[in-house]
Amino acid sequence: MVEQAPKYIEFGRYSIDRKKYGKGVLQFRSKKGNPIAGLKSLHMTDNIKAVVEKLVNDQVIDYSDIDKLNEEERVVLADIAQKCDINDRLKIPTPKLTKLQSDINRFYVLRGEVVAGNDSKEAIRELKLLLVKLMGNGSISKPEGSSVLYELLLLGF
Repeated sequence: MVEQAPKYIEFGRYSIDRKKYGKGVLQFRSKKGNPIAGLKSLHMTDNIKAVVEKLVNDQVIDYSDIDKLNEEERVVLADIAQKCDINDRLKIPTPKLTKLQSDINRFYVLRGEVVAGNDSKEAIRELKLLLVKLMGNGSISKPEGSSVLYELLLLGF
């Protein structure tokens, strides 16, 4: 009797449909086989397939594999890695991620400047705009954002 391969391939916190994967499509499922709301099916390009193949087979991903990816493929794979909790295995620099990181860094720099005594209207305005933006996308928690607003009120801004 021939043992049949499992229907799903483990992929981080989710699974991939083995049949669709064989046809070049990534279709994510929960461990129980239900579709994942935030992860749509994806027709893999050759570059993405090479990286995913290494992830599935627990192989090391080389810099050359990542270097072959275009910007759109990098964004797609970075999103998948984040949602499947495999960021530690797949470090892909994307413009979206670096923009968010630079916004967060700028926010903390401005916050420090204002607390240290910089009362220029431009700095305070930029700090408030970044605060609203980062609270809106979930990068800064509501309690932390509220405490920054409270600090600004105490400083008279």
